[in-house]
Amino acid sequence: MIAAWTSPLQRMDTPGPLRAVGAALGPRVAYQGEPGAFGEAAIAQRWEGHAVAVGATTFPRVIGLLLARQVDLAVLPTWNSTIGPILGAHELLYDNRTRVEVIDEVALPVHHAVLALPGASLASVRAVGSHHAALGQCARFFAEHPLVTAYEAFDTAGAARELAALVGGAPQGLTPPWYASVPQAAPETLAVIASEAAAQRHGLVVLASAVQDHADNETRFAVLRRHEGGRA
Repeated sequence: MIAAWTSPLQRMDTPGPLRAVGAALGPRVAYQGEPGAFGEAAIAQRWEGHAVAVGATTFPRVIGLLLARQVDLAVLPTWNSTIGPILGAHELLYDNRTRVEVIDEVALPVHHAVLALPGASLASVRAVGSHHAALGQCARFFAEHPLVTAYEAFDTAGAARELAALVGGAPQGLTPPWYASVPQAAPETLAVIASEAAAQRHGLVVLASAVQDHADNETRFAVLRRHEGGRA
């Protein structure tokens, strides 16, 4: 069985530290997620490695970093070819329309994989965690595996990190891991949907590749800057 989650001493509503990835010279660009997330991949594609990707836990936190001038630019996913508009991002952009403007767009091919701890198999998996948008892009996988239940996580790569943390004991974080609500969970019954890059980063194994509903699955990311005529 999984060890109980234990909270750190920090308050639950205290933002975590910024996660800066990469040392290349260039703009600091905020994205939602952790290293290995598709937002980070969009930054790498757009700036060809010449940008510093700064992860944030939520879409509002991404905008907050931009408005606070802690980053130069930001990216937010606004549309996916499988599930359509990313409503949370659109609502946030509308609410901040006088302070933030879209200056470019990145079209990123998105290929999802099922990742698990070594020793697990598709036959043993009963719970899969991921960001709700990623889960929506893989509906066919769940239809083909009726014994598997989907669980929402704040991020694809973050879900992978939380799963990998089981190897070292109870994971630490500001919120419980996505599998905290899985009844009678054991490590071999858990998996995540994320990129294969996340598997390499966190020492997970790939149980299935390209599980997105459509081979040409694509997400568009808006590139944002502070509006020159707005408040910052």
